[in-house]
Amino acid sequence: MIISFGWTLDCLLAGRKTCTRRRWSSRHYGAWRQAWREGRREHQAWDKSPRAGGRRVGTIRLTCEPYKERLADMPEGDVEAEGGMWESKREFIELFGGDPDLAVVVVRFELIRPGQTEEGRPG
Repeated sequence: MIISFGWTLDCLLAGRKTCTRRRWSSRHYGAWRQAWREGRREHQAWDKSPRAGGRRVGTIRLTCEPYKERLADMPEGDVEAEGGMWESKREFIELFGGDPDLAVVVVRFELIRPGQTEEGRPG
């Protein structure tokens, strides 16, 4: 499966991003949970969607099953795990419209193969 990192790409490639929170449909969330349960832990990391002209930038390995969590329940340490681009949890929550009660999908991972070849295959 594919996951894109867009404007947090530098954090990912620098090894500072080990967690991401997403507003995914139930179907997409279910597909990621199913992948975990089937033992498919490695997934393609892209700079943006392939449909938008993105390129593969590496491979991530999930470190736990994706789960849903209210933003209010996000551990303070996850501000750093999300890449460390925000001063506080409150500032991070603003990315999601400022609603601390919003439940989002949490994906925890490690970057295992950064880079790619010109053809888009892992480097």
